[in-house]
Amino acid sequence: MESISRNKKHFDPSESHGAYILVACLPKNSLNLATKAEEAGCDAVLLCVDGDETSYPGHYGSYELHDIYIRDIVSTVSIPCGIMIGNSRQPTKEYWEKIMENNFSFVEMYAHTMPLFLLNDSRVKKFAAISTGYMIEQVKHISRMDGIDAIDIATTPPQLRGNLFSVLDYATLELISEISRKPVFLRTQKKISREEILKVVAAGIKGIVIDPCILSGTDETYREEIESLSPRRAKSEQE
Repeated sequence: MESISRNKKHFDPSESHGAYILVACLPKNSLNLATKAEEAGCDAVLLCVDGDETSYPGHYGSYELHDIYIRDIVSTVSIPCGIMIGNSRQPTKEYWEKIMENNFSFVEMYAHTMPLFLLNDSRVKKFAAISTGYMIEQVKHISRMDGIDAIDIATTPPQLRGNLFSVLDYATLELISEISRKPVFLRTQKKISREEILKVVAAGIKGIVIDPCILSGTDETYREEIESLSPRRAKSEQE
């Protein structure tokens, strides 16, 4: 456990060195894609396991199935790495300890599958993802829990993913930003431009988690697509 804390890369969702924090949720646990995300200006990458039928094929399977690829990524890239544990499994303490053998800086889970014991684990930051069907009072109380470090808004139902970002989407994130005591991130499950990102940041969003559903799905264009949403690109264009 000492070696984990010594080698872990610092990541704090309340800090940012640019207009917003940019996190790439990888379509698959690939070192090639993780490296491209880092080169494109991401502040962190999010690896995924235990996906369900609405996830990408690269998210299916247990941590053991992805372990060799995940270790390769975490030990190679210089930016922090997080782990998204999907809806197909609620981790036991034993499973979680196996995951924590790696140097993850943060973990993300939907609040309705996140076990209580995770709140007491100070080794990683915790992102609570908010799905469709959550009541606003539930979101408010989740954001006030000790042990929760950030809220990730992921409220787009599967049948609407990939559509254009709408006024209702904007109103929802603005409302959650107003009631949340913790930093709020937006999972881009709808197509969104960098100009629109700057607008939602002005409304209180701390960071963006790029969901693979808004991308072309090809490895060849991955860096370019991620870079188009990077705050570094926006800054360079303004200079």
